[in-house]
Amino acid sequence: MKRRTMVIAALAAVLVAGCSSSTDSTAGHGASSHPTSPPTEPAAHGVEEPIGAIPWPQVGPGWLLATWSPVTGGPPAPGEPTEATATTTLYLVDPAGGRYAITTFKPPGEMAGPRLVDWSGDGSKALFHMEYGKHPTATIVDLHTGTQTEFAVEGRPRFSRPDGGALLLETPGLHSPPSRSWPGQNQPGALVSADLAGNHLLTYPVGPDFSGGYISTPDGTRLILGRPSGFSVMGNDGIISKTVSIHGQKSCSPLRWWDGNRSTIILMRCTGTDSGGTRLWLVPVNGDAPTALTAPNDGQEGPDFGDDDAWQLPAGTFVQPVNPCSMMYLAKLNADGTTSKVAVPGVHTDRTYVVGVKGDDLHLRVSERCGGGGDSLVAYDTAAGATTTLLGPPVNGGGVKDVVAYPGQG
Repeated sequence: MKRRTMVIAALAAVLVAGCSSSTDSTAGHGASSHPTSPPTEPAAHGVEEPIGAIPWPQVGPGWLLATWSPVTGGPPAPGEPTEATATTTLYLVDPAGGRYAITTFKPPGEMAGPRLVDWSGDGSKALFHMEYGKHPTATIVDLHTGTQTEFAVEGRPRFSRPDGGALLLETPGLHSPPSRSWPGQNQPGALVSADLAGNHLLTYPVGPDFSGGYISTPDGTRLILGRPSGFSVMGNDGIISKTVSIHGQKSCSPLRWWDGNRSTIILMRCTGTDSGGTRLWLVPVNGDAPTALTAPNDGQEGPDFGDDDAWQLPAGTFVQPVNPCSMMYLAKLNADGTTSKVAVPGVHTDRTYVVGVKGDDLHLRVSERCGGGGDSLVAYDTAAGATTTLLGPPVNGGGVKDVVAYPGQG
């Protein structure tokens, strides 16, 4: 018993150090050891500025990190760059559409390049992940200098909350039934923490039924872990304090805190035990009865073949459903839990992905081509019914690849 107490104490100490660093309100608004002389106003719409011109005291909700390449999609003309030969630029984009070039990644060659996956809670670092090939890597970019630091990782990385003082590396569980040709596999999921060089710190005791998917409380002191039919709450002592199930549901994954920093209600995505389409639930973390946000979905009758995510705005609740081709589009929630497709002004495609929310605005990555390339980053004002392109065609051509909203705004 004494040994167990010592192990738990050590676990708690590392978790607190790695996941619960200072919550100083200046951290996400430019507090940094890197000296800069920023202008007083952000860049104008469509104007590109260098990294040294970033007005760090103004960076906050509504700002976006986005990667962009000159590849437009479709067959390239002679001399035009391809996915293999094009560089990728990381931009910081302000709410009005001014952009700041942070750093450039070299052409990836035959391998897919690193993907932008996270923005640290203190606003100072971007995280990239390259999971293809024999040696997966993560790259941390210092947003004040553009410096890239690459290292090996095992698992899908995200920054710890609240400030990004460590990494959380998730390995989803693999579960498949046996067959004559394949004996089946049952590999439990795992969640570990590492420092910002990829060095292992600890392994969370998530248990064999961790189904993958987690969110942190805003202060970083607790994790909400996905379970086959609900979630568990794990504290910094490594002990699971609560497990909640949603009757008749399976393959559940927590998406975000529906009530923001109050962190009392979880938005969860689950599949019914009848293997229908995905459905969204609002689940109190204290164990009170969950409420279905979207209607039951059998996954057979469209256009909504399953609900992937949702956001509350003054103009209503917007949902990201899946169409028959597993593409996402934008819809609005009806009173009965069904959804109605939204016609976004100036957007002529169903391939519309929500990447961030601020006030009345939904930030969307819009893909006009099925094969990728040529995507745009668009701000959709749901109250005024108007759109503004922030990055990509027609503002600066090429195409947007990945987008991450300012921490807490996704």
